[in-house]
Amino acid sequence: MNTYLSPVKLASILLLTACWCFPAPAQTTYERADSIAAAFDAPFENVEDLALRLTTSLSTEEQKARVFFMWIAHHIRYDCGKFHNPVKPEFKARTEEQFKEEVIKWNQSEIEKTLKYRKGVCGDYSRLFKALCDAAGVEAVIIPGNARNIYKANGNSFNRPHAWNAVRIEGEWHLLDATWGAGHVDAGVTKFYRRVSPGHFFTPPNLFAQSHFPDDEKWQLLEQPLSMKECADQPLINYGQIEYRILDFAPSVERASGAKNDKQIWLQFENTPKELMVANKKGKPIKFQRTDRDGKVVLSFPGSANGSVIIFGGKSRRSQLEWMAMYEL
Repeated sequence: MNTYLSPVKLASILLLTACWCFPAPAQTTYERADSIAAAFDAPFENVEDLALRLTTSLSTEEQKARVFFMWIAHHIRYDCGKFHNPVKPEFKARTEEQFKEEVIKWNQSEIEKTLKYRKGVCGDYSRLFKALCDAAGVEAVIIPGNARNIYKANGNSFNRPHAWNAVRIEGEWHLLDATWGAGHVDAGVTKFYRRVSPGHFFTPPNLFAQSHFPDDEKWQLLEQPLSMKECADQPLINYGQIEYRILDFAPSVERASGAKNDKQIWLQFENTPKELMVANKKGKPIKFQRTDRDGKVVLSFPGSANGSVIIFGGKSRRSQLEWMAMYEL
């Protein structure tokens, strides 16, 4: 592990792989909805017309929610310029009723802009998804909150406002993030990288809570809601990559058995990568020992090691390595 991973190389790897999501359900489950979403690019009059065209051949609410999510992922880009210069609406209303009407008009206007220019920020993604669901008679809500990512993963990391959705299917609420489903941006939010990530659809709540902290704790959909600190103290696991699907992982850094002050983490893969490497955020490799036992890959570090460690894996050092997990030693 004496090869230096330059910050530029590390950044390129992160940009190519910085998606956090749970593996998508079997392709046959959503094959028709996904194919419709990817292929549909015909003209439409408004959001209601788009919803109708996308769902004509789909019968279940789950399939409709899926086609909306995937269409947005394929066709809406993240607007980095709007992120740095957000729209601040000004409502001139004398009564509460007038205020509500102004809000409705403004939301509708923003939806139309998102569809016209095919770009937006998280509020636009979540607003469009809900509008499509409303048009199709599927119950959905917009969830405001904060998010953490690989650039700001630990400590006071929930400091970037974000918005996502929940949709109710057959009486049960499910979480999804249409913005992250479309791709990701760089650390400075200056460039968008399209990478359709179906795993951000119906992500299990315990995994969603690794990176999303809603303003209203009920939308964690957990029996025991987590505090902001508890959320931020969790590792980040890359459920977006499918080739080396992660089935289970250490919830925190552990003390290595029989070793003096050594630390360890473990990951369980469906298909274990042959090559693993570990680096810090600056791209400098970190020494570790790998042990494969009981179907798990155990990585041990010296007791003096500290800070963030990012685990990468792949077929070989010559192949593109993807980030697998991020822990704080």
